[in-house]
Amino acid sequence: MRSLGSFILCSTLAFAKAAPEPTCNYIAGDAGWPTRSEWDQLNQTISGQLIQTVPMGSVCHYEPFGNYNETECNELRKDWDFRHWKFKVWEMGQIHVTHPSEIMNPYYQNRSCDPFTSAETPCELGNYASYSINVTSARDVIAGIQFAKEKNIRLVVKNTGHDYHGRSSGSNSLALWMYNLKTSEINHNYRSSYYSGAAVRLGAGMGVGESYMAVHEHGYRIVGGECGTVGVAGGYSQGGGHSVLTSENGLGSDQVLEWEVVTTTGEYLIATPEQNSDLYWALSGGGGGTYGVVVGVTVKIFKDGPFAGGALVFNNTDTPGKEVFWKAVELWYQYFPSFTVNNNTVQFVLLNSTLDAQAINLPGQTVEDVNKLMAPYLAELDGLGIQYSFTTEYSETYYDHFNNYYGPLPHGAEPVTTILYARLVPRKVIQDKKANAKLIDSLRSVVESGKWLIGCGVFNLQNKIHPDNAVLPAWRDAQAVCIANGFWNFEATAEENLKLKEELADFHAPAMDAATPGSGVYMNEVDPLYKGDWKEAMYGANYELLLDIKHKYDPDHLLFGHMSVGSDEFHFDGSGRLCYGQQDSNINLDVGLVNQAMGWRSSWSMNWGRE
Repeated sequence: MRSLGSFILCSTLAFAKAAPEPTCNYIAGDAGWPTRSEWDQLNQTISGQLIQTVPMGSVCHYEPFGNYNETECNELRKDWDFRHWKFKVWEMGQIHVTHPSEIMNPYYQNRSCDPFTSAETPCELGNYASYSINVTSARDVIAGIQFAKEKNIRLVVKNTGHDYHGRSSGSNSLALWMYNLKTSEINHNYRSSYYSGAAVRLGAGMGVGESYMAVHEHGYRIVGGECGTVGVAGGYSQGGGHSVLTSENGLGSDQVLEWEVVTTTGEYLIATPEQNSDLYWALSGGGGGTYGVVVGVTVKIFKDGPFAGGALVFNNTDTPGKEVFWKAVELWYQYFPSFTVNNNTVQFVLLNSTLDAQAINLPGQTVEDVNKLMAPYLAELDGLGIQYSFTTEYSETYYDHFNNYYGPLPHGAEPVTTILYARLVPRKVIQDKKANAKLIDSLRSVVESGKWLIGCGVFNLQNKIHPDNAVLPAWRDAQAVCIANGFWNFEATAEENLKLKEELADFHAPAMDAATPGSGVYMNEVDPLYKGDWKEAMYGANYELLLDIKHKYDPDHLLFGHMSVGSDEFHFDGSGRLCYGQQDSNINLDVGLVNQAMGWRSSWSMNWGRE
């Protein structure tokens, strides 16, 4: 860590900053922004765990950090350029996850310190946090909260940073970096009035892949996402959390037995269905970084055992005027209910050229079961004259199955950032041939240009027993979650990338919504430019109760996130200060969003401490 007193950069403002409103956080340059000695005092309080932000991209710029290095810059570009995710994704995911203030989402990076801009362009903090606390215990969280409140500055929480709404970053903020809380403790005989069985207590920094490995050593498996660098205790379990094991064990939020959380009043609480039950309910599906700062979670785990898998690929070889491929796709969707019997799940990618079922997942079953399951649909393909590749594989454990189809563990092979929109597909849409055909039309319109792909997870939560929690009710009636994915091009202009996002917000998301009436979205995988009713789509009937709980546990309005519960009670002023209280207009956009949309880059975040 750099010494806090080693240098100070003074910002050169592009415009004069107005005085802050009484309800606004201070930003660098304000008289109330913490002095260097005050930051030093915080660092002493937390035993030297305060980290001054120096963006990784600074090695690609001459100013103002003075650490330009052409060789390091070229290496960084290789790992930063997400257009090449198929070749190096697990390393790419790590470069942002393992750094305290790095922003994984290119939209919120806002090109403020981009390895792909010229070396002469200054590296600015933009939407990066000014400082981060490397949290080692709940006491560090309490100290950070107290400092942010006393000094009236913005506070953000970053776990792994898998975040499409910029919630884990923020200009002129102090970040609580939870990533190094990497502990796991098996309890073979957890007992409570609502659950008896095996459980594991995980520190907030434990990633999915790390958690799989930790419980596998003891013969168990755990519900987690497909991307190994996602944090189990973070937005994954706090926001729902779909999984290979969804049909068998439920959503990520359904596994939680205990939340260990620090509230913004400085209290350390254990939230369970019996103790602080309202907080437990809200944290289990009501969105991350909203009601308190989670430092640990205890979740159910399950005895591991055999797993069978399959993969199916066929291509679109239609000549003009033929619709054979899309007929096969329409039938594929109609088979979802039969695919998901016996706790099975399927995950696939749909392009204009290909349907690639990358993983057909059958817990506790055999290769023969995979063949039987897929035989009726393969007969449909034979009848249509479609050539395909179908393979199967048997694994002794879920761990081995996951590593084969989603690995290599611990990080996995998933793209770490895309432009995306995730919509839940109701069972009733799949079961109605006309509604299903309309759905296929909407998805076809997404992929036909070649700029987008659709990724779907197919599952069955029908009649599954689950704890009372704040998971969006539409999940319980869903047959799949389908995600429109586009890829950011760092070598293109900002206007080109923004057009792609606007295309998603203006055309593809509304079409997917219209084809899935009465459903909702996966809150963790929604583009920030979404123009639908985000309260209804993300929280549904739970919103008002969640808002009451938010006000109860965060009475000083310290926690803010775009499209999080209560976010419309905040606004940003013209200089980028986060303010509590609604503006006269309905604008509730992070200043970084405005800057990006206008082609500007933030320039006020450079002053880390005034004399």
